[in-house]
Amino acid sequence: MQLTRYISTSFCILFVLLSSAQDTSKYLQTIPVFAKQDSILRLAVISASIPHFELTAAKLDQLGAKDVGEALKYIPGVQLRDYGGIGGVKTLSFRSLGAGHTAVQLDGIQIPNLQTGVINLSSFELFGLEKISFSSGRAVDSRSSASAYIPANTIALNSILASQPHKFRLGLYSNSTSINAYEKGLFAQTRLGKRFFIGGQGMVKFGNGQYKFIHPESSADIINTRLNTALFNYRARIVGGFIGRKNKITISAFLNKNEQELPGAAVLFNPSNDQKLWNQDWRLNLIHELRIGKWNLQSHFNLQDNFTNYQDPYYLNLDGFINVVYYQENLDVGTLLSKSFRFPNERVFIGTDLVKSSLFGSNITGRPIRLQNNSVIGGSTMFGKFKLDGNVTAQFIQDTYESTTSEDREFLKFSPFVAMGFRPFSKTELRFRAFYKNTFRMPTFNDLYFNFIGNTGLEPEDANLFNLGITYGHEQKDWSAELTIDGYYNRVKNKIVAIPTKDLFNWSMQNIGETDIRGIDIGALVVFKIKQSQLTLNSNHSFNSSIDITNILSPTYGSQIPYTPYYSSTSGVSWEVKGFSFSSNVLISGYRFSLNENIYANLLPGFVDINLGISKKIHFEKSSFLVDLKLMNLLNKNYQVIRSFPMPGRYLQLRLKYSLAK
Repeated sequence: MQLTRYISTSFCILFVLLSSAQDTSKYLQTIPVFAKQDSILRLAVISASIPHFELTAAKLDQLGAKDVGEALKYIPGVQLRDYGGIGGVKTLSFRSLGAGHTAVQLDGIQIPNLQTGVINLSSFELFGLEKISFSSGRAVDSRSSASAYIPANTIALNSILASQPHKFRLGLYSNSTSINAYEKGLFAQTRLGKRFFIGGQGMVKFGNGQYKFIHPESSADIINTRLNTALFNYRARIVGGFIGRKNKITISAFLNKNEQELPGAAVLFNPSNDQKLWNQDWRLNLIHELRIGKWNLQSHFNLQDNFTNYQDPYYLNLDGFINVVYYQENLDVGTLLSKSFRFPNERVFIGTDLVKSSLFGSNITGRPIRLQNNSVIGGSTMFGKFKLDGNVTAQFIQDTYESTTSEDREFLKFSPFVAMGFRPFSKTELRFRAFYKNTFRMPTFNDLYFNFIGNTGLEPEDANLFNLGITYGHEQKDWSAELTIDGYYNRVKNKIVAIPTKDLFNWSMQNIGETDIRGIDIGALVVFKIKQSQLTLNSNHSFNSSIDITNILSPTYGSQIPYTPYYSSTSGVSWEVKGFSFSSNVLISGYRFSLNENIYANLLPGFVDINLGISKKIHFEKSSFLVDLKLMNLLNKNYQVIRSFPMPGRYLQLRLKYSLAK
């Protein structure tokens, strides 16, 4: 009943606002300065009232990253959790908020994973993407559903297949490395008459992925080989669409099938591992968009099914092995209604999603089911030198766990967000920004029930986020620059922390009662145009203090939370001349601790990772061909992002990409 009253009240408020709001642009004496799209858009969107970054296809080619996870680590404040290897999981932590606080969207569709709560960013290839957007505070994609306004951070992926081609386009891709890891892919898309289009993309990743490493606790002259790392993965996606005068319909289907060996933790005198993992995921998505004047009604339908099979032939139990199977099902339907006013990004909106998720597993005594309603009401406006954004989200969650003793839990949570931007001088690209957001994250099925590690006593996370920043951009004929400085303070109650144990499949789940997070992110970029060449310099720095303040009598009180460095930075330089591009990227991470206690036994030393690259793009009449050679980990440093999961040393990466557009 509470949920019904909330939705009814929200719709009433919205229609009162819409009916009373008028297009007053004819009375304006001046145009609001925030209406002008004047961002340099090299990396940071300096006109945004929240931290917002964009990586275009050209920038992604320059970075030479293999997947979305690698590309995002160049954004200030991002900590990439990389477990190494050809099939290694990559997750993202932004400002010490776990990966569960970051949602991933593909062409406006939010990708759910209630089983783990996180999306493996290494499973998204850069081939076929037009742009990656990362935002903190709220979703920035106008196609976003109500659920997208709930997480603290959003990764929005825009693919080529979701847009209508002029006539026909084709892409071919190859990525080969000297550590026996390979990727091949292609996409093709064509128009069908004036209104319809269809396209498809396929990718395959394979190899044994073996590489040399030195165990930090062994002699420096003892070289080990990372074993049990083979992978075979293929993905296929089909997208079709119709674009009319008022309607746009997009239908997509996705299949991902994966078979891999799990290398496990590198333990002295036992470097091998014999565990295997099989995954099969498929998704069916439909989006309908109706535009009538300044009104927009968007509806979506998502159906997803995930299959997981984990096998350990030497598991220490009564059987002497373990072979478990899990099935996750997810159904999501929803709609969002909006009306724009003087400018497309000045609008009010309201929406609601209904989500049902369930998990069945051979190692789970019951069948957890989660019913969830996510709703949002909000808007944005601009007047003079100010820009205001705000919304309120509501989550109604009902968890049912069917076992010998049926357990039900219900939550109703309202979460506000408000942001303000201020541009004091109309002729200077200097802006100030601030936002506050409250976000609420439920424990996932894995956190609660999964594979002997579930903790049904886990409490939901509740986080309050504050951000205060300044952005500046300047552009001249021969050079341009941008600068962003953001200070932030996050207060998280019941923070859920996943600590890897002996492999990538088994974790330890725990609540940290209260966490105090504060820090500064600094990003700077300068571009010089010298005759027929261009020199680009960029540098990002993050200072982060994330401490446990749960209990002053606890030995972990005042300790930095696991896997969070006090300092990290990324820097890069690229020089483009006569179609060639020479680049170097440097990643620096300070020391971290692998467990809650900040003692020497848990210390992970900092590391430096340097990559060098050279590329050449050849343009033809209607096509182009890119050759990109990268030397990764130039210094051949033996380092670990996660304890006991060594990263590859020095190796070569060769990428080839062909594009045709008619």
